[in-house]
Amino acid sequence: MPAVALDQYLASVLKSNITDTNEVKLEAGNPDFDLFTIYLENHNTGIHRYRMDVSTILYVAKGTVTIKSGEKIIPMKSGDVLLLTENSIYEVTKQTSDTVLAKLKFKPGFKYRKYFNDFSYKGNREIKVIKQIVDSLENEHVLWLKNNQITRASQVMQHIIGGYLNNDLFIKALIQAELTVMLIISIRTQRMATPTSLDKTKFEKKSLNNYIDMHFADVSLAEAAKYFGFNPNYFSNMVKAKTGKSFVDHVDERRMQEARELLAQPDLSLKEIIGRVGYSSKSFFYKKFNQYYHMTPAAMREELFRQANINLK
Repeated sequence: MPAVALDQYLASVLKSNITDTNEVKLEAGNPDFDLFTIYLENHNTGIHRYRMDVSTILYVAKGTVTIKSGEKIIPMKSGDVLLLTENSIYEVTKQTSDTVLAKLKFKPGFKYRKYFNDFSYKGNREIKVIKQIVDSLENEHVLWLKNNQITRASQVMQHIIGGYLNNDLFIKALIQAELTVMLIISIRTQRMATPTSLDKTKFEKKSLNNYIDMHFADVSLAEAAKYFGFNPNYFSNMVKAKTGKSFVDHVDERRMQEARELLAQPDLSLKEIIGRVGYSSKSFFYKKFNQYYHMTPAAMREELFRQANINLK
């Protein structure tokens, strides 16, 4: 692999690809490597819909992409990781022109339950977290771990892909260790955005937050009420009574949090950000943003760039 940034190299692979297949296979540097095979999502036209026969990890190395899995809409950005179980079905519905989506397809027989249970030390808290993760994967078939390009988890993920492309000594053992590190760091430091198994006759604020995490870009009160098994009016009143805020307030709050994260990315225009967080009106977005942060999106972006020492002038 050339000595350039990984995302640039992967983007060049996609650009030079002349096939019309939905996925572009990356050859491992060591032909005997047998843990997983990496593919890149192509930018060709047509429906990109998959039924997985093996466990898979999606990683956004650059840009943004929207994944649809069942009723779940998952707006992923650079650094995000998505775990998919075998037999899961998903569709790549949107990706920006510069998006690089890498897919680590494990060999048949790889099971997340066994993998997580093999973590070397497990106290009571670890056992509880592992059970939650495994139950979520088995019930929902996806687990969304939110990172960004500068987090350690994302850097480890890039090192995993770089190691796969090269032919260094002990690469399989190193990648297995790094995969464990990446997942543990993501789980410890990031809020998982996949809903846990739900008893739809019992409403909990945590379940509502998880649902909104997955659907905030394209959600309605009626759809949420149906998901939880309630009449829309009853559901609306219940949310207000149990949380002190309306359903719409919860959605707007989540959208504002996402907008702030996206504003920190220099390659995203304000128009793209407004659409990605679920608003169709620029003026309405500005109004909500100012109410929530007491500043304009442009001022917020300038402050975020200053904190990250980004100078685009």
